[in-house]
Amino acid sequence: MLMKLTLKLEAISQLSLSIFLYFFIFKFSWVYFLIFLFIPDLSIIGYALGNKSGAYVYNTVHNLVLPTVTFTLGLLTQNTFFLMPALILFTHIFMDRTLGYGLKYPDSFQHTHLQ
Repeated sequence: MLMKLTLKLEAISQLSLSIFLYFFIFKFSWVYFLIFLFIPDLSIIGYALGNKSGAYVYNTVHNLVLPTVTFTLGLLTQNTFFLMPALILFTHIFMDRTLGYGLKYPDSFQHTHLQ
């Protein structure tokens, strides 16, 4: 019980930080944020090929490696082309984790690393 609470608090704090960076530090657009926030959920289409393929596609999009690399590139190059999508993806991932949707195991969509 305590671990679930700790993970939820961690996700909420990361979600808050990503939103703060997006809107208050970098002052990016609400319009782009709302348009692109749920695009990563299209990765669920991978489940049409089965649980194993679905988990692979979903986890590829919902792990922290891609937004971390993209955000770092954005900082190093001072390029919003990298910063904005990285922060939107961070926000999406942390929003999902706050709601209990973690990385998927290949046996079932409901079996996540947060359980």
